[in-house]
Parts: sequence; structure tokens; C-alpha cells
Amino acid sequence: MINLASVSSILGILIPILVAYISTRHNFRKHPREEFSGDIDAAKEFVKILKSKDSQLIKDRITQKLVLNKNINFIEASFFYQYLDMGLWLERYINVREFLVPVFEGKNIKEFIEKYTWLKTSLFLFFYILFAFLAMTPFLFFKTYSELWSQSIENKQFLLNVNLVLWPLIFASLALIYLYRWNKASDARNFLKKFKAESFPLEKG
Repeated sequence: MINLASVSSILGILIPILVAYISTRHNFRKHPREEFSGDIDAAKEFVKILKSKDSQLIKDRITQKLVLNKNINFIEASFFYQYLDMGLWLERYINVREFLVPVFEGKNIKEFIEKYTWLKTSLFLFFYILFAFLAMTPFLFFKTYSELWSQSIENKQFLLNVNLVLWPLIFASLALIYLYRWNKASDARNFLKKFKAESFPLEKG
């Protein structure tokens, strides 16, 4: 006979993964373009700082102002300036920046690589499933939890009641953290694949 609690628990683990996967695929199929007033002036200003002798800090701040995002610096933006659809790739890069590592050639970025190996990314998924399972133990062993809850109230062992509630919440929080990291690491991998396959370098000069 099928145990409904077990089925619900399994679905509770798998559905967030499926939603995250679909969301990732959708994000890399569409081509969002944010339109800001003064785009032409912003582009001209960026070209100007490419040749300027201002300090790195000033260039970083100007770049952040132009792209309306503080999670970027001038060197990163300069790398994408070499490619068609700079704005598109830059926007996608910012979304996964913390999960990529720049490879430098001199003072310039040559390419980006994944911060985490495939094995470590798989561990994120493993820990998500583990902590999600632990978070749902009250539902998997509902009868046992109910008995413990009742006994602790009768014996005035309120600390046990706190633990019965607190630990599943802690496990659920850890599960969400690892799900987030797995999803972002997967996004970063997809970004690199898309960039290598679809980016078009502009001619220098």
C-alpha cells in the first residue's frame, strides 16, 4: 500500500528542483533587454573611460552607474565590451557572478571559469535532498512526533517541544540554502555554455 506521507515528502523534495530547473532553462531562452533613458550617452561615457587614465576606483564607480548595478567592475564590463550584445551578456553575468572566477591575462580578463566543480555542485544537491528529508521527518513520522509532543507537554519538558519545532525549521533553512547554491551554480554553468556557443566577438580597431 502506498504511504501518502512518503509520497508527499518525495514530491516536496523533487518539485522545488523541477521548478528551479525550468526557471533556469526559461531564463536562458529569453533575451531580456532593459531600456534606460540616456542609453546612447551612457555608451559614449563608457567608451570615454576605456581610454581615460582615471583610477580603477573611479572607473568602477562610473561603470556601476552606467549599468545601474554595484555588483560589477570596470574590468568585467570591459571584457563583455568586446562582444556583440554586451548589455545582454553583462546582465546575465551579473546574475551568476559570485559563482564564476575570472582568468586574467595581464590586467585583462581572458575568460571565466566555474567557481565550483561538477562534484561540488552535485554535493549542493545532495545536501539539499538530505536536509529537505530531515525537515520533513515530522510528516514522515507523524505518529511518533505527536506522541513525543504530548508526552513532553504532560511532563512539562517544554525544551523538547522547542526542539521538535526548531530543528525541522533549521533543516528546512539549510535545504533552501543548498537549493539556492545548486540552482545558481547550474545557472553559472549554463551561462558559460551559452556564452561560448552564442557570443560574437567584435573586431578590434
